[in-house]
Amino acid sequence: MRTESELIKEAIDVQLACNLSGVVHSFARAMTDLWKIANELGKGTEFVNTHRVSRLYASKIQSLSGDVKFGDFNENNLENN
Repeated sequence: MRTESELIKEAIDVQLACNLSGVVHSFARAMTDLWKIANELGKGTEFVNTHRVSRLYASKIQSLSGDVKFGDFNENNLENN
């Protein structure tokens, strides 16, 4: 298990990434470790969801996916995006 500091450093390093799939796989591994940390601290979902590691990864995923807002989608235009 990586430490919280190691996870934060990795999340910052990911900001230079250009491969969405790689970022998502890295995010999943980071979340596994972050949940272990949360459990050790007696924390829950809010801690994990709002942690700087989660927010850095989420920001990068949003950036790599074209910064599309969910409100931009509807049944008629899903195939065009």
